[in-house]
Amino acid sequence: MKTLILMALLIAATGGLFAQSSAIHGKVFDENGNPLYAVNVSVNVGGSIVGSTTDFDGVFKLKPLNAGTYTVDISYVGYRSVQKTDVKVYNNQITFMSDVRLTVNAEIIDPGIVITAEREPMIKIDNPSIIPVPSATIVKMPGAKNPVMVARNISSDIQVVENKMVVRGSRPGSSSVYIDGIKVRDEMTSLPTMAIGSMELYTGGIPAKYGDVTGGVIMMTSKSYFDLYNEYMALESRTQNF
Repeated sequence: MKTLILMALLIAATGGLFAQSSAIHGKVFDENGNPLYAVNVSVNVGGSIVGSTTDFDGVFKLKPLNAGTYTVDISYVGYRSVQKTDVKVYNNQITFMSDVRLTVNAEIIDPGIVITAEREPMIKIDNPSIIPVPSATIVKMPGAKNPVMVARNISSDIQVVENKMVVRGSRPGSSSVYIDGIKVRDEMTSLPTMAIGSMELYTGGIPAKYGDVTGGVIMMTSKSYFDLYNEYMALESRTQNF
């Protein structure tokens, strides 16, 4: 068990070199809808803080980030701090958070923190042709180790013919699978289930950066080193309590 965990950690650590190109963008306003300048916005990444401040339009950009799920902390002097939980970030993509409104803090002694959960949109605003699949969904599926088998369970546009992915009747071999930004030769390549972070599917409107692909594209991202380490420590803690 420990050997498998260490192998997964190594895969994640290597993959992280290619996956750290995502970001979180958003806007912060006061309760009257006016943009707030110089608001502190940050996320905790394995004990290290990635932070930013809003510009004159209330816009902030947190980058670079690995794919994963984050809690975004937003604070401003004289206003109640806010935490946005469950903010999902996918590989090579920008996650646009819903607008944040801060309320004036009437209790200076106890500022308090307002915690809300960020709801993930079903359709990506910047790219409606992509289908995001979080880790929690993947691990519950049959054949969760294989990107193509997971994709087939998600979208009826995807089938498997002679161990090749076929998208909307395209010819076998006209689609591509990427793991941590690297194109794999064997579409049926598998990952340890516990190492899978997230997946994105393109069944149409494929970006030009993927070349002459005429079928579909699967982008699978492994969990970061810190995600796996935290899960391992939580497992060790539960084991010691029994």
